[in-house]
Amino acid sequence: MHYHYVEDSRGDVVDLIPFCSDSCHRDYCQEHGLAYGGWSGCQEGGDSPEYCAACGTYAGGSFECDCQRDNVLVGRFLSDTGEKCEHGNWLQLPASYLERPTWNARKKSPKPIR
Repeated sequence: MHYHYVEDSRGDVVDLIPFCSDSCHRDYCQEHGLAYGGWSGCQEGGDSPEYCAACGTYAGGSFECDCQRDNVLVGRFLSDTGEKCEHGNWLQLPASYLERPTWNARKKSPKPIR
């Protein structure tokens, strides 16, 4: 699992954007005008499932079933419908579920989409 760190004007981390792979991290930064800060893999994730901000694939964190844990497909194309496993848990979120925030890269502060 990879993270992109979003910092405020003081350099404090104000948000983490999760990714399933370095390539999704790079693509997302390019698409959103963010400075790619370098490789940031080998993260454990949080206490709930986390999904890649670029492609929607399960990226890490606590898994709800072995299907998520054993998922080896990363860097997928976006999907309108997503994909669930046999237990009904998401392996890939539908594109409409993904938050697509824009960030003011100069000020390094979040700017919500309206």
